[in-house]
Amino acid sequence: MQKIKTALICLTAMILAGCTVINFTGGSSSDTDNSSRGDIGSDNSSSEYQTYPEDNTFSSDNFSESSDQKAPEIPEIIENNEPEYVAWMREEKVHEIRIEIDDKEWQAIRANPYSGDYHPADVYIDGDFIGNVGLRTRGHASLFLAVGAGTRYPFKIKFDKYVDGQNFLGLDELALNNGGDDYSFMRDFIGYEAFELIGGYSSCVTFFNVYLNDELNGFYVGVEAIDTSYLERYFNSHRHNLYEGESGASLEKNMPLSNFTQKKGSDTSMEDIKRLIGALDETPLGEKGEIEKYLDVDSALKMFAVNAVIDNRDGYCGLFAHNYYFYSSGGRLVMLPWDMNAPSVSAYTDIASPAVNVYNELTWDIRPLAKKLMAVDEYYAAYLDYCRQLTEELPGLKEKVLRVYGMIRPHVENDRNKFCSTDTFNYQYSEINPSGVVTFLTHRYSYLDKRLKQLE
Repeated sequence: MQKIKTALICLTAMILAGCTVINFTGGSSSDTDNSSRGDIGSDNSSSEYQTYPEDNTFSSDNFSESSDQKAPEIPEIIENNEPEYVAWMREEKVHEIRIEIDDKEWQAIRANPYSGDYHPADVYIDGDFIGNVGLRTRGHASLFLAVGAGTRYPFKIKFDKYVDGQNFLGLDELALNNGGDDYSFMRDFIGYEAFELIGGYSSCVTFFNVYLNDELNGFYVGVEAIDTSYLERYFNSHRHNLYEGESGASLEKNMPLSNFTQKKGSDTSMEDIKRLIGALDETPLGEKGEIEKYLDVDSALKMFAVNAVIDNRDGYCGLFAHNYYFYSSGGRLVMLPWDMNAPSVSAYTDIASPAVNVYNELTWDIRPLAKKLMAVDEYYAAYLDYCRQLTEELPGLKEKVLRVYGMIRPHVENDRNKFCSTDTFNYQYSEINPSGVVTFLTHRYSYLDKRLKQLE
């Protein structure tokens, strides 16, 4: 059954990507972190944002139905306090990772690639040695393709898995995407750049040639994982509840809470998730209700705007209702983007509603977060404003994408294990390709510039 489910996920991803199956060449477990670092907005008793006890327990005493207590403001993104890896990852450069892993450990990964178990390995990044890191496979469709090909698995490297506090330039976890569901190797870059352009919560993205035991395994896209270093960077905190929205994390009234995987936080009651679900269910359409008490609404509006503008159909409003995180900060859940490598499908998809027209009409009633927020005039206006801001940036983003394409092109062409031909990779950037990256960005700007004026 697991293989059948994985195959269905893979097939759906390829359909969304508009990919043709091409002959191959070449051969998650969660970690709870309960350490006691400081936290702006929640932990320090002297903080003006103090809102709940140090044990991070959400009880009815904190936000009771009869309470007049207002939800605190989310602390602003920390400025001028970025760790060294941020500039390193944002440099326009193809880096090198050399993974050295014992043959016994590697065979264990190959024998059970879907387990998500970590295995010890050593890595050299641009020549710098980091010993005894945790290495595991990741992904869904991209992993399925890799298992079929017998090569270039997508990975996660957790630098502090076996050595407490170990990191690379301040980074504690790195995701390596193999291009199995993105023949352009650019969609993660576009997605996270889009969040960056409108001041959203964005992972850093870079590119790697990955060697496995001295053999070139392939060209990969590297993404800053949502873990301790990411949370410290944005919230000066990593202690509180962090949830990953797995398949079916729709926030419907009767949604199983198991559709969220709790990655961090000592409070396992999931009361914060329950309260948000309850607020969405009880709030009449067109009213704010108590949603703002439990949700950083702005983070959700930016999520919807980015996914709408770049036509990403694999997020909360998509078929699987996944690929996002919630982090509890200042007493509310902040929505964080993840896994942005789904394709841009159509330059002419409407943005009037991020659920009805962008994704699928059938999902409107079963995506209450989008339905309730978009029904509030103030929220809808803010959503459209973010869409406008990002649309204005699309020409500049196109120029950057073309520049990065020129940088990565020789490395992708040199990759004999990639899941497509060199011609197929280059075709993603051809202006005669109706669904290519460059064509999409060109036509998307023209279409949305006109459409947004009609919506004023």
